[in-house]
Amino acid sequence: MKQYLLLFLFISFSYGFSQDLPSEPANGFAFPIGSKFTIKLIPIDSVSFNYSIIKFDPFTETVDTFDNDNLFSKNGEEDTIDFYFCLGTSGKTEDEKKKSMKVLLIFKNRSKYSVTYNSDIQRKEDGEYEKTSNMGAYPGVKGTEMWPYMIHSIGLNDFKIKK
Repeated sequence: MKQYLLLFLFISFSYGFSQDLPSEPANGFAFPIGSKFTIKLIPIDSVSFNYSIIKFDPFTETVDTFDNDNLFSKNGEEDTIDFYFCLGTSGKTEDEKKKSMKVLLIFKNRSKYSVTYNSDIQRKEDGEYEKTSNMGAYPGVKGTEMWPYMIHSIGLNDFKIKK
């Protein structure tokens, strides 16, 4: 089953960004490191969502791991979640910043839903995806996931209302 999911994510990634936005709603997509994107949640029943990618841009900046509220505009479109999948660091000196470099998934949930979702990471270029934990997303709240190792791509899928 996981092989089919990964194939779906790869096809969705290739197809999703080669066409005009918004994308067709799907259960999941994969995003490369250095991405800024917005998804729109689309209910498919009383618990589950598909989503559409409504904005996608490259994002090559290295952000401050802890001071990054300025990434998000005050207002956003209803039932959307804004994401940055990028590098982040902290510290005063260049040496401190180099030692504290991390991969970040920073997001702001602009929907009215508390949601859970699955995230799969690709740690090696052209490698297999592996499941990783996440904290979910809460209405109106900014969240940050971080990893101390390189991640080339992240797949986000199976969005559901948090119980």
